[in-house]
Amino acid sequence: MRNLVSMAIFEIKDAFRGKWFYIYFVIFFGLMGGFLWSGITASQVLGFTGLTRVLIGYIEITIVILPLFILISASRSVVMERELFILEYLVSFPVSITQYYWGKFIGRFIVIVIPIYTAFLFSVIWGMVKHFPVPWHVYGVYTGLVAALSLCFLGISYFISSLSQRQDTAIFTAFFVWFFFVVLLDVGILGLFLKFGISLNLVLAMALANPLELFRIAAFSLFDVKLAVIGPIAWTLLGKVGNNGLILISYIYPILMGLFIGFVGLIYFKNNDFI
Repeated sequence: MRNLVSMAIFEIKDAFRGKWFYIYFVIFFGLMGGFLWSGITASQVLGFTGLTRVLIGYIEITIVILPLFILISASRSVVMERELFILEYLVSFPVSITQYYWGKFIGRFIVIVIPIYTAFLFSVIWGMVKHFPVPWHVYGVYTGLVAALSLCFLGISYFISSLSQRQDTAIFTAFFVWFFFVVLLDVGILGLFLKFGISLNLVLAMALANPLELFRIAAFSLFDVKLAVIGPIAWTLLGKVGNNGLILISYIYPILMGLFIGFVGLIYFKNNDFI
């Protein structure tokens, strides 16, 4: 356990030395600050104002940008250290491959959520100062959804990094995975349904299998319980599993998917030439 914690701390410190973290921080924190400063809290869309209106805009950005940043940055993690012979140096210490792998995984997860949770805290403080009602329930559920989505794509990233032999291969694969999930959002799935006439159950299964689609539907269900504004697939899913069931699936499935894929990456990493 001590070595695991040490590797996590090493990963966090290493991330703080990289330019990508500060770019990542500025983008997510800056977006929240930009929304608050621009006066969007005073605008009204579909009856939403204040911090609720800000969170709607923030969610729309998070759906696209967060997975891309995770995949591009984390998919280079293991393969980069292998190329630069840092991995060979680290495993010379009394640290097992499992401790090295999961230590980096935990450390990277902490680094990923820091900017988003800091932005949340800033928006809460802003809302209190401006005397806006703070939607605590929305913040609580959305915080969990962000963590689940981050774990999912982090597991995919480490799987890619474990299988790749070069950084450029890992980055290309990560971008392709991101593009694949983005294409299969609500509009893309509905297009396949209309084009090929596939069954409704298969369409719903495709939607449930896409962690981005789950995140999107669950996040917007916090504001519009009927999901009337984001498409027929979301509305149909809500009728099948209910609002609470949808949020529960959006927690459990991405977490299990990320941990499982990350574990498969560890098995491959341990059973192959990792130096």
